[in-house]
This record gives sequence, C-alpha cells and structure tokens, in this order.
Amino acid sequence: MALHRPGRLAHARTALRLRAATRPRSVVLIDVHGELTAGDLQGHLQLLERRGAERPRLGELPPWAPLRQVLVTALAGHGHLDLRSSGTTGAPRVLERGPLTAPQLRTLTDLARRIGVRRGARVATAIPGVHAHGLLLALAALSAGSPLVDVSHLRVVDRVALLHRTSPRMLVGTPVHLADILAADRELSGHVPLRIDRIVSTTDVLPDELRADLARHWHARVHDVYGSVETGTLTVDGRPLHGVEIRVRDGVLRTRTSFTRRRWLVTDHGEIDEQGSVHVTARADAPDASPGMLRDPRGVVRLLQSQDGIRSVHLRFVPDEELGRRTVAHVVLEEEEEHEEGRVITPHGVRALVRDRLGASSVPREVRISSRGR
Repeated sequence: MALHRPGRLAHARTALRLRAATRPRSVVLIDVHGELTAGDLQGHLQLLERRGAERPRLGELPPWAPLRQVLVTALAGHGHLDLRSSGTTGAPRVLERGPLTAPQLRTLTDLARRIGVRRGARVATAIPGVHAHGLLLALAALSAGSPLVDVSHLRVVDRVALLHRTSPRMLVGTPVHLADILAADRELSGHVPLRIDRIVSTTDVLPDELRADLARHWHARVHDVYGSVETGTLTVDGRPLHGVEIRVRDGVLRTRTSFTRRRWLVTDHGEIDEQGSVHVTARADAPDASPGMLRDPRGVVRLLQSQDGIRSVHLRFVPDEELGRRTVAHVVLEEEEEHEEGRVITPHGVRALVRDRLGASSVPREVRISSRGR
C-alpha cells in the first residue's frame, strides 16, 4: 500500500474522489445493509459539505456505530481524527489528533506491507470503527483500494454468514473477536470452513494457544500486531516497524516513535530476546484493571442484561493461582434462546460484546452460559 500524501485522511479522500470519478460502482465496504460504493460514499460527503453544518466528530459516535458511518464522519473531518482507545487498562478515552505526518505514514506503510494489505483483496474487520485500530485499518484499506467487510457488532451466526458470503482474504480483530469467530466457524460451518489467507490480531496480547488454533483451523498466516493510541503501531510478530525504537529496563518496555513526538513512553511489561523480537507479557499500568478483576462490574451486568435472549447475569470472584482472583460471569439465557439454531449467545461472543462497548478492562476472565432454571 503506497501512501504519498502528507496525511492519511487527505490521501483517503483523494483516492475516494479518483475512484468515484473513474470507478463509481467499485465497492468500498460490505456490511449487513449491502454494498457501499465509491460513488455512494463520495455522495454522502458532498451532501454533508453542501449542508454546511458543523463537522461531525468521531468522539461523539456511539461504540456500536457502523463502519460506513465512521468512514463518512472521519473523511468529513478534513484531516482531524478523534481516536478512541480500546480501553485495555481503563475506560475507553478519546484523543484528538491532527493530520498524520510523513514519518507516521512511513510507519503505517510498513505495517500494511508486512501484514499483506493489497489492492482489490477484501479485508474483514471485527474491530469497531470508532476504535483507533479499526479506524486506521479502514482508512488504510480505502487508500489501498481494498474493499472492507464490516462484521463488527453482529450476532455470531450473522458474522459467520457474512464472512462466507464475501470471502475476505484477511480477517482483523482482537484476540477475543478472533476466538469468537473461530468457535462459531467450527460450530456452524460443518465441513466447509472459511477460507482466509491471513489473520491479524491487534490491541491485546495474543495467546500462543489461540494463535496456533487460528493457523491450524484456517491454514492461515497469523500476524500479531502490537501498539497503542499513544504510541501508534509498534511491532508485527515482535519485530519493530520502521521508525519505532523499543528498549527494555527492569522488565518494562519503553518506546519512542513519531506518534510520541520522539519522546520515550512506558508501554507495557515485556522483554526483548537475542534476535531483537519484542514479547509483551502484561500491561504496565492500571493494576486494578488486570484480567482477574473488572473496572466496571455494574456496567457489565447492565449491558448484558439489556441484550435480547439473556434473562439474568451474576458476577462472582473465584481464587486463581496466577491472578489471585478472577471474574466469572454467569449468564442465564431465556428458554427460547437455548433452543435457537446456531445459539446466538456464546461465551466468546459475550466477551467480545463487553470489550466493544465498555473496553477490554471490563471483559470477564470467564463466561459460563446456562439455560433458565438449570
């Protein structure tokens, strides 16, 4: 993916105008509502500009905003981005960023090259577009001419069905998203699993067992992408990207990139091996938001009890040898949900929902699902 403009948004808008003029029917995005073409997207932007209204802000969109709405809002911002964190170590927060600089673009171009983004190849994303990783992926795909498949916020059966219908070459998600899709594909696809060449895991630490399961099930190459809103993307499969410097002291990683204005920032706990590969072992901050505890347990209960098919939710803490204590969410389904074909509500799906709406630090360590009265 070649980027030559001084900002990702400027390049994306230029690429969109060119496609709208030369190939207005070329597909930009596919979701449950159908196909969004280059001409459609350009028309939405022109309509916003003709209205002369105050520019919409990404930070004001809800966590469940569809990717097509996120794209229109981002491109209407004329170079200004409101990047929302994933909430790994606390409540998701919004950071305003100006146009991307040339050094930042070189880092992102190296990222696209390493994970294999290429023109015309469909890229499915399970990451909500309001989050920084989801938004930058969408803008990168638009610039590269890669149609996006938006499977974020879908029920598990709808997610797998859309993936089968669109046959993306690449699937991007956090580990909890990927585990959800993997379990659903095993259960619902029978002897015809999805055909995906590359899997890209981002935001959270990718467990070795899950990485092996993903590669084995889909016969795919799995990439582990590490970074944050503050530092930008740092590594692919442990190897630092162009322009990224990483050091380790006392088991803590320190990073300097063009996104940090060349200042050194503490990121996470980790190590660097003799080959120069970076290995993240744990989050460095917010110890009270570790995988064993929850940042907002009441918010988790309210969210889950508002979902169709869930009768009740109970959280409890149990002893854990590694974490001290860990959170277990007991989810009781309505009777009709228990018998619905393909079972919409799964443990992985519950964890993905909480992560998307409340942030990764609110995700229960374990989810147990039972039917009413069991």
